Amino acid sequence: MTRQVIAQPGGTNSTAPYSPAIKWGQMLFVSGQTGSDPVTRQFPSGIKEQTRISLQRAKEIAESVGGSLDNALKVTIFMTDMLNEFQAMNEVFSEFFPHEPPARSTVGVAHLAREGLKVEIEMIIALD
Repeated sequence: MTRQVIAQPGGTNSTAPYSPAIKWGQMLFVSGQTGSDPVTRQFPSGIKEQTRISLQRAKEIAESVGGSLDNALKVTIFMTDMLNEFQAMNEVFSEFFPHEPPARSTVGVAHLAREGLKVEIEMIIALD
């Protein structure tokens, strides 16, 4: 099997020391996606909007290699305010995974990469 780096669709070439995703055989490992635009790096203030952007970015990465969120096996979510925003995040998560959602862990963290970011989501997806 060959390890293949997958770029963020529509994003810019990042100088960050990580890959947006790695394809290994029929598995796709998607790095943590935040609620910020991959080009402008701007982000909305609300948890619902940031969650939607995070999940949409992961979806776009999966689709760029012929994958789908329907085959997401494991999702890890990092949140800065689980106490107050967990339910709102779950509402948006359910839009993307309305039936038979993947295995998931949600972890509260003190902060993310930039001030104001509220959520970061990573995934492991099986490819057909």
